[in-house]
Amino acid sequence: MADEDANPFASPSEVNPFADPSVKSATGGPSKNLGDYNPFAEQASRPQTTTAQTPPASTAAYIQPATIEPTKAEAPPSYTPYSIQSQSDQEAIRRRQEELERKDAELTKKENELRVLQQQVIRENNFPPLPKKFCPNPCFYHDISVDIPIEFQKTCRMVFYVWQLYSFALLYNCICSLALLIVGGDNGAETFGVSLLYLVLFVPCSFIFWYRALYKAFKNDSSFNYMLFFFVFFFQILCSILYALGIPAFGTCGWINAGKTFDKSNKGIAAMMFVSGALFTVLAILKIILLKKIHSIYRTTGASLEKAQGEFARGVMTNKDVQNAAAEAAKTGIQAQAARY
Repeated sequence: MADEDANPFASPSEVNPFADPSVKSATGGPSKNLGDYNPFAEQASRPQTTTAQTPPASTAAYIQPATIEPTKAEAPPSYTPYSIQSQSDQEAIRRRQEELERKDAELTKKENELRVLQQQVIRENNFPPLPKKFCPNPCFYHDISVDIPIEFQKTCRMVFYVWQLYSFALLYNCICSLALLIVGGDNGAETFGVSLLYLVLFVPCSFIFWYRALYKAFKNDSSFNYMLFFFVFFFQILCSILYALGIPAFGTCGWINAGKTFDKSNKGIAAMMFVSGALFTVLAILKIILLKKIHSIYRTTGASLEKAQGEFARGVMTNKDVQNAAAEAAKTGIQAQAARY
């Protein structure tokens, strides 16, 4: 039977394609024909596994693609000027503002009173404060609270105190020099004579050329007086340093001649001379500090060398003595020119 089915020489109409063994095994054997074959029977007999269901093609067309929308930030709360500040902070700010307004009102009142006082005051010379019985009369009017603006009064008083200390140091130096002369110290006569000259000459000159110059500079905002003060005061600092050294026969009692006097068993006089040297040393330090302070004030006032030159020229031209001298020179020149012709 198998040989008949596998006859290669059979006609095509006689060949049975389902007689092939592979087809028979697929259809479940020879007993089943094509009409009874159920291809899904095998799948039904297998254990079913759960698989993810895919949507049908007809519905997949209607699925919208996923989109990422930006997150919407919440709007910030409305700002109010005092929303962060507590009640105590507001009260502190209010008190501070009231205090500033009160100080400003006081300063304005003092400035107005000062202007009125400057206009009403009778400017009689009151410095130096000599007794009325003395024949010499006071030469200058000196009142810091009246002449000097409020912002410069403290500095002006400091300079005045330094000038007083300088005058006292010269007087004390003269006393020490006299003591050195009495005990017969080296160069006692020269030291005392020069120290006496310093006392008589430098006390009034220092008042006029650097203290009075600064006084006028603060009073009138004068560039020329600022320049005069800086020039003279710088050399005053150098002189104070030399005074403190105490060079023999230089006219001052300082560290050098005090040490020499101490070696000769004149310890009392040497102690006085050491104090004199200390006074001049302190003066030099104070003068350096004041020079720096006044220079910083000078830079804020708008003063300059050009203004100083202009003030000097105007002062020379308005001076009566200069005007009289110029008039006499012009008159003499005209007369000489007329005599020629």
